[in-house]
Amino acid sequence: MSGQVGKYPRTFHLPDSPGATNDDRIQHDLSWLDGELVVTEKLDGGNLTFTRDTMYARSLDSGTQPWDVPAKALWAMTAYRIPDDWRVCGESMWARRSIAYTELPGVFMVFGIWDETNTLLGWDDTVDWATRLELPVVPVLYRGLSLSEARAAWALRCDPGESEGFVVRSAGRIPADEFTLKLLKWVRPEHVRTEASWRHRDDFAVNGFA
Repeated sequence: MSGQVGKYPRTFHLPDSPGATNDDRIQHDLSWLDGELVVTEKLDGGNLTFTRDTMYARSLDSGTQPWDVPAKALWAMTAYRIPDDWRVCGESMWARRSIAYTELPGVFMVFGIWDETNTLLGWDDTVDWATRLELPVVPVLYRGLSLSEARAAWALRCDPGESEGFVVRSAGRIPADEFTLKLLKWVRPEHVRTEASWRHRDDFAVNGFA
């Protein structure tokens, strides 16, 4: 599979994720979450992918929605610096969904970068490339060797009313066939609290930016 165009893979839930629904998938094998772990905040935005040639949401033929127009302008200024067959994935944060953010560093926040071999870069390389592209990354809540500490990091740092949850991943590179084992999420109960009708309005609320 080319790394240039590809739908972002489904992220499985941790076994104790209270926001998992009947349609979600849960990963019970946590043995692969060994070594150094990185926990990032799960932002309440929309999944977007930047490549050198195009920008798209989870659906490859999704087109550009009104709430992604600022992100598309950013992509247009950034795309030429993205290596061929790489995918830069992140959250589109312009539109306000269930959580009202007030001091965001940008309209698109990187959470993962895939190279031409369809491998998710290690976290240090992700941050390095995001810096080169002048794109902010999602907040890091914890980095260390303890899964129990990784689980506790979100509760220590975030207010459940103002944060959707967290993502825990191996700090190193993650091949596509190991993604469902080495990158997992935990979300708060009933984490989607926005009426779907906002997507059909032109006057949707927007987040605040630093």
